[in-house]
Amino acid sequence: MVVRRTVLKAIARTSVATVFAGKLTGLSAIAADAVPLRVRRNLHGMKMDDPDLSAYREFVHLMKTKHQTQPLSWLGFANQHGSLNGGFKYCPHGDWYFLPWHRGFVLMYERAVAALTGYKSFAMPYWNWTEDRLLPEAFSAKTYNGKTNPLYVSNRNDLTGPYALTDAIVGQKEVMDKIYAETNFEVFGTSRSVDRSVRPPLVQNNLDPKWVPMGGGNQGILERTPHNTVHNNIGAFMPTAASPRDPVFMMHHGNIDRVWATWNALGRKNSTDPLWLGMKFTDNYIDPQGRYYTQGVSDLLSTEALGYRYDDMPSADNKVVNNARAEHLLALFKTGDSVKLADHMKLRSVLKGEHPVATAVEPLNSAVQFEAGTVTGALGADAGTGNNTEVVALIKNIRISDNVLSIRVFVNLPDASLDVPETNPHYVTTLSFLTHAAGHNHHALPSTMVNLTGTLKALNIRDDNFSINLVAVPKPRCSRGEQRQRNTRVDRGCRHLMGLFGRAPCEDDDVPYRPPLVFSGTLWRTSRRMGGK
Repeated sequence: MVVRRTVLKAIARTSVATVFAGKLTGLSAIAADAVPLRVRRNLHGMKMDDPDLSAYREFVHLMKTKHQTQPLSWLGFANQHGSLNGGFKYCPHGDWYFLPWHRGFVLMYERAVAALTGYKSFAMPYWNWTEDRLLPEAFSAKTYNGKTNPLYVSNRNDLTGPYALTDAIVGQKEVMDKIYAETNFEVFGTSRSVDRSVRPPLVQNNLDPKWVPMGGGNQGILERTPHNTVHNNIGAFMPTAASPRDPVFMMHHGNIDRVWATWNALGRKNSTDPLWLGMKFTDNYIDPQGRYYTQGVSDLLSTEALGYRYDDMPSADNKVVNNARAEHLLALFKTGDSVKLADHMKLRSVLKGEHPVATAVEPLNSAVQFEAGTVTGALGADAGTGNNTEVVALIKNIRISDNVLSIRVFVNLPDASLDVPETNPHYVTTLSFLTHAAGHNHHALPSTMVNLTGTLKALNIRDDNFSINLVAVPKPRCSRGEQRQRNTRVDRGCRHLMGLFGRAPCEDDDVPYRPPLVFSGTLWRTSRRMGGK
């Protein structure tokens, strides 16, 4: 635990005033006085006794000592996102509320740290995993100053081997530059909600709060790859709806929020659709007095209006917005009667069985055939001579089992396997989805778009027939020692408490092992002229 006088010394060293002052009454709790912005800083190079880290460490300890049935507690805060066994509560995944809701959630913690520790200039650090591929030392160390480290969670993975954060997951050129290159919010962030429980599926058409956790949208690269994969690869609480029980959650989502702020700083514009701007997250958040409060999307658009900024914002790059391309893609994402996709087809597998599956041993191969001349027209008879058509695959209603870490996508590689490196020219991308995302509190099955254009060009494919190959990356099972430890627990309540404050649950607790089922859904393959470049 951080000694309070250490925090007070940190306060004395800074003249930055707080943006959180006075009696808190919902959103009006933000102080109206003009004060310097809090600066959220990179964990990279941050000392273990840095004032921000010290305050966060003390806050986590304080919250864990409170009565856990109360809103103002470690569990009370985390449960606004979701519970360990009950799925999501308010948290949106797989729809366009994903970014603003989580901005408000991280801000809730940031304000509480300032209020409860007395360190009024506290700013939530962020973990830039593109720069630092291993878990930050402040969170991986079991002890701090000779005492138990409140930021440590047992059973996390060490982010090496099968859990490594590779270039294909968080690399600047391979992933981040592609994220920043998107100029439409719904393509960048994730598209609007779709209710897939009805036929035909219903695209969001009102401001009913049920749409917030609905999901059903098309997950962009940001959500499906670095966001989801970092959650899954860390393990322990992080792949579950109870992920905020891991203190590193805030560092991860601080970085996701920084990516959104960077995207805006580059000159990209958020959606102006009233169905997005008008949504309210009613009583989704808890103030430092333990009272619920509401924030809306329109309240969460500007970091500066919320009292903070990041330490490394770029200047606008003046990239031309391709509205025609965005309109085509958004039309493809919708599945209502207003859009007809003639290119619909069912995936067929080389495997035997009732449902097509992909495993680590044998991939799911799907032959794709376009109308004559489509690929040649898109990519050109020779490299560099194609038109401005892109070739994309929409993969909808994806079912994955809880022992699958991610899905690797290849083109024209029917023998694809875990041994094929990401540097292979047939490799397209890695998909990752939170296995708890579907079926909990009305979350729809995830969908995503994979752009095949670059890979087809690299392979110099000019044929209208090729295959898409999916390979399951399974999670390693618990060790035998963990299995024996797990079997000694006969009371789920006891295990629940141990998971909260000590050992997190093993990823396959109470789940019998079975071969990874990755894909049971529909592939929509299409090529569309995306407008001028």
